[in-house]
Amino acid sequence: MIRIDIIKDKLKDIPILKVADELGITHKGKSAWCFMHDDKNPSLGFNTSKNTWKCYVCDKGGDQVTLVMEKLALSYIDACKWLADRFNIIIPEDDGYRRRVIVKKSVVQAKPKTKYTNSPVDVEMISWIVSHAQLSDIAVDFLYKQRKYKPMVVENLRIGSISDSTKLINALVKTFGIERTIKSGIVRQNMRGLYLFFCTPCLIFPYSDISGNIVNMQTRYLGTDKNVPRFQFLPNSSTGLFNMAIVNSISVDEKLFVSEGITDCIALLSSGRNAVAIPSATLLNDADIKTLAPKNLFMYPDKDEAGERLYKNLSEKLNVYGSMIMRLQLPEGCKDFSDYYLRQISENG
Repeated sequence: MIRIDIIKDKLKDIPILKVADELGITHKGKSAWCFMHDDKNPSLGFNTSKNTWKCYVCDKGGDQVTLVMEKLALSYIDACKWLADRFNIIIPEDDGYRRRVIVKKSVVQAKPKTKYTNSPVDVEMISWIVSHAQLSDIAVDFLYKQRKYKPMVVENLRIGSISDSTKLINALVKTFGIERTIKSGIVRQNMRGLYLFFCTPCLIFPYSDISGNIVNMQTRYLGTDKNVPRFQFLPNSSTGLFNMAIVNSISVDEKLFVSEGITDCIALLSSGRNAVAIPSATLLNDADIKTLAPKNLFMYPDKDEAGERLYKNLSEKLNVYGSMIMRLQLPEGCKDFSDYYLRQISENG
């Protein structure tokens, strides 16, 4: 029998904002729109010092486990298992209990226990996925019909999609072997067999370093299940700016726009602007600031408190390097640049 009680303290040490990210709860700083009611203003707050959350409208809150329970409608035990799996925490078992997992009867028989390690990102495997991830019909509909992105921009960013998780898992095991595939964290293992760390159907957004070499990836869920996280990174992985390679390709006089999130970045690029994206407000690091500092920077802050806070934070950090970022105002009725981009497309026919 598994021993949830032994890992309780480890679960409480997981940063509450990282749990929110894994659940696909979009937040700006320590605030978010509540998923439990029709939220008009961000009423869900995170206390990072206590690792707790609370919705001041629903009057519900708690710790990391209760957040998972509410978001995914899981029992306490299942929520603990979910957290342990996402954050690579091994759940001990009572002596005498062993499980035997069959992945594919004719191919692989897994070992009794699989230990997930906090190993570095398997760049070769991610690059392989990116090179084989063609755009599905649902991805084409989302990118070109709904969001109106330019095909050349999507192609240059090497955006792909995954629809068949079993097909991908089998291909990865065949190409890289089961041990390396599981160690990468891209594929997980439980009593039912192998499964992807992300949910499908989804888009694949590759992240590159300043030289254009792939270093990580992010997924964007395209399905209809509201309990599935929308955006996902490999747990415990770190990343920099999205589309960072553009920094090397433009002169110091050319404008470089900074957006919060990938979708605004792709909209900026589709509108003919040079752009990079900060994945989220919580992923702004000093290395990125130093990279951006020499450039001619511009930003359309989202029209909310979090957008203002991010712009102010970015400005203060750039000021340390003697740099600045020019603020541009979004038109009335546009909450972010993606809204503005779609309005421009509509007005121009």
